[in-house]
Amino acid sequence: MKLIVTLSATVGLALSALAQPQIINASFETWTSLGTGTEEPEEWSSIKTSDGGNFINNFAPQVCWQSADAHTGSYSVNVRTVQSAIGAANGIVTCGRVHAELNPANGLVFTEPSDAQWYQVMTSRPDSLVCWYKTTVMTGDYPTVDAIVHTGAGSMPENGTIGNWTGAASWDGASVTVGTWTRFSVPFNYFNGNAPEYVLVVMTSGDSLISQIGTQSWYDDMALIYNVSPVPSATFATVTAGLGFPLTVDFSTGGVPIAATDFVAELSDANGDFSNPVVIGTLNTAANTGSIACEIPAGTPSGLGYKIRVTNVSPYYAPLEAGIVIDLSTAVAGASVGEAHVFFANGDMVVDLRNAQLNNPRYELMDMRGSVLRTGSLNSNSWNTLQVSVASGVYMVRLLHADGTTTMRTVRP
Repeated sequence: MKLIVTLSATVGLALSALAQPQIINASFETWTSLGTGTEEPEEWSSIKTSDGGNFINNFAPQVCWQSADAHTGSYSVNVRTVQSAIGAANGIVTCGRVHAELNPANGLVFTEPSDAQWYQVMTSRPDSLVCWYKTTVMTGDYPTVDAIVHTGAGSMPENGTIGNWTGAASWDGASVTVGTWTRFSVPFNYFNGNAPEYVLVVMTSGDSLISQIGTQSWYDDMALIYNVSPVPSATFATVTAGLGFPLTVDFSTGGVPIAATDFVAELSDANGDFSNPVVIGTLNTAANTGSIACEIPAGTPSGLGYKIRVTNVSPYYAPLEAGIVIDLSTAVAGASVGEAHVFFANGDMVVDLRNAQLNNPRYELMDMRGSVLRTGSLNSNSWNTLQVSVASGVYMVRLLHADGTTTMRTVRP
């Protein structure tokens, strides 16, 4: 049964203050009408509170129960396919409302935008839905979960509302009994770029109108997952033993934070492993997009396999990864004070002598076997951009000048 104002909703909002929009009471901890035929999780409903009126609701069997067999917390929701006067009644629970008729083929679940009892607001765009389940199925039967985010009126089956659908997710379990709590994940597929207004979810014990008596399923800890996509301002970074590499990492996610929260940019090791990530920047924001000021630390070893991601304290933000190549450049002292740096950027080799005053500088580009691939003159106290066509890999650059010779290693990404 839906409650317009509930303790669970209040607690849920408090707990998710640093997270993103979620379905209310998706862990099924709070219930109404326990011990009666209409017991239902708060903010969810089933066929005995349908829009069919007293006759149909009294006629319909109970198909939804509270269960003390929970993945976490104290309770889960248990839906069962049971005998009714007109045949098997599929177990069902929805965060909207059930439309029921004497002909089961005309049944559906729907959002009722004009009545706060029968909708859940959702203005973000989740990337996937996850949930934990157990099931006992009769031969050929299987549990199902379907969800849509939509504007205006929405129902499943669509019944003329498909134009309001923004995105949908659909999961069919295997036709096997699952006796331990098992997690599944299903992506949302989006049909347009519209911002949704509502979310509608329906979970069943078995397969729609052909579910078999005796099939039952348990669900717990449903959540919406939002990917966080990073876009670094550079895909190649040059550091020295004493100087880091400044860059920005833009990010975006479909989940708008409920309140300001920290989005943290992290750097992996040279193999792309985030077991011990290095924090390179943080942004506190209530927006779902932003630009994080970052710096690759000085002394970071060279490598082709580094990754950058943006994380959040919420487990429902899923960080994606972006690659970056890092070169630990050996600094060379000039005839006066200053440094020289060599790196590749946008396909060109750059010899940065802006802070290095060298007399008659020249360069030799060599592969790691020492074979000279290219030579040429350089301008001292200048940024030298050289068009060099070489494959990805590690190279050596020898700087020759009147005061000596210095060899540095660089990476062509």
